Amino acid sequence: MAERLESARREEARKQARKDLSRYQRRTPGGDFWRALALIGSVGWPIVILSTGGALVGRQLDAWLGTGVKLTLLLLLVGTVVGCLMAFRAVRGSGT
Repeated sequence: MAERLESARREEARKQARKDLSRYQRRTPGGDFWRALALIGSVGWPIVILSTGGALVGRQLDAWLGTGVKLTLLLLLVGTVVGCLMAFRAVRGSGT
């Protein structure tokens, strides 16, 4: 009877050790803070830079061609959409 109890305890300890080992192997090493900060930067900056760049280029083209604000709004929209797509790819590729 004592042997059976001891065997059951060992088996339970083995199961727990396997569970702990698999949890430990899935764990990412340090640097989660910096990885998250880099992800925030790779999401925010493309939207801001491309939107601003589109607006500035559109404004210059509008002034040169005399088209009012049409090209400014169009290139602002294009820059924002492209920036959002780049941000989406960055988030999707990060694995979070």
